[in-house]
Amino acid sequence: MKFCADLKEMNEALAVVTKALSPNVETPILKGIYLSAYGNELYLKCSDSSVQIETLIPAVIDEEGAAVLPGRLTADLLRKMRGTKVDFETEDNSSVKVETGKSRSSLQYFPADTYPQMDELSGDVTFKMKQGIFRSMIKQTAFCCAGEDEGKAILRGVLMEFTEDGELNFIALDGFRLAKRTEKVSVKGNTRNAVVPARTMQDIANILSDSDDEITVTLSTTHITVNMGTTKIKARLLKGEYINYRNILSKKITSRVVINRAELQESLEIASLFSKETQNNLVKLDFENDQLSITARSETGSINEATDITLTGSPIEIAFNSRYLLEIIKAIDDETVALSFNTSVTPCVAEPVQGNSFYYLVLPVRIMKN
Repeated sequence: MKFCADLKEMNEALAVVTKALSPNVETPILKGIYLSAYGNELYLKCSDSSVQIETLIPAVIDEEGAAVLPGRLTADLLRKMRGTKVDFETEDNSSVKVETGKSRSSLQYFPADTYPQMDELSGDVTFKMKQGIFRSMIKQTAFCCAGEDEGKAILRGVLMEFTEDGELNFIALDGFRLAKRTEKVSVKGNTRNAVVPARTMQDIANILSDSDDEITVTLSTTHITVNMGTTKIKARLLKGEYINYRNILSKKITSRVVINRAELQESLEIASLFSKETQNNLVKLDFENDQLSITARSETGSINEATDITLTGSPIEIAFNSRYLLEIIKAIDDETVALSFNTSVTPCVAEPVQGNSFYYLVLPVRIMKN
């Protein structure tokens, strides 16, 4: 194998594929970067057996071939190198020479034919979507998934739910809150729900841009594939049935508040400086007379933040873990947001003032009355 590639393009490609590297894999070769030089393209991929990320870049190929180089070392080495081009050449059956500018390095490699292959499965559910929209759907839901050591394994993923109305819902919940994001979609094939690991979703979001360029998403019974053209992500789905989240959705409302989202975020961020010193990150919200009062107390001080609102229905006093509520408010893009309540011990719902593009539910913290 012998080829020359643009150093900047090589580093950009490595930054993408190495997101699939995991330090926890037991198979040494999966800690490597698979390189394949054929025709006039260099193919790169990394995998941890659950997620595989692959991409193509142009290259001048003098001798075709493939090899698996040490992952982190190769990526770190090329990122530090100076110059515009980088040359790779196999020297013997175990090492690859890497040259750029005045730098000369030698890396040990694994034979490419020993690298595990992720099955090529033809999906029967396919749809296209703008990168920016798909990315926002992930960013606005995946943070609500259960952690690796929390709850049922199925809750560590995002549910992709197709409705009869031609909509795609992303659902995530962790026992304290629920996130739902909705977009119209045109699907080819027989729709089937799928649960994608939160880590996979976050990897996809980190690779996607906010552009209007289209991606193609394909689902099989076991895998999801996101095709961005020269870059492709394949990942295994989580097994099992997702819980019936609709039973959790709040159905009764006695109070509705419309508030400027940025002002609410700012007030919560200030109040959380005090609440983070308490056991439950507790902040108290008092909605009354078209004004919201946010208070937080700790052993070292207290604060009261006031914000204008539009209140419909009964005044209400309710408390939350500030982190859970703040993460939801920060995920919303709308200028204003509607908050709905029933009682001080039932969930708060955050929705658009108009439409159904998002729905968040967060459980309150019970506060003791003096």
